[in-house]
Amino acid sequence: MTVMQRGTDWRIRVNGNEIHPLPHVHVEFRDGSRVSVAIETREILVGSVLPAKRLLQSIDWIAAHVDDCLAEYRRLNP
Repeated sequence: MTVMQRGTDWRIRVNGNEIHPLPHVHVEFRDGSRVSVAIETREILVGSVLPAKRLLQSIDWIAAHVDDCLAEYRRLNP
């Protein structure tokens, strides 16, 4: 597991040995809410957080760092 970035209320991590073929990251929030986000499309694959606007800052970070996130996902999931 690699923590890619931390925000005030969230952190973005990439897991290794994922069984899902779609490259994604995990966004975890202080209150325990979690979502899986597709790196390339930023689609929410699993999970939810309320209010949804809490997710915007982390989605913006993923969008700005697509190449870094994909490289780390591929490194951990060859």
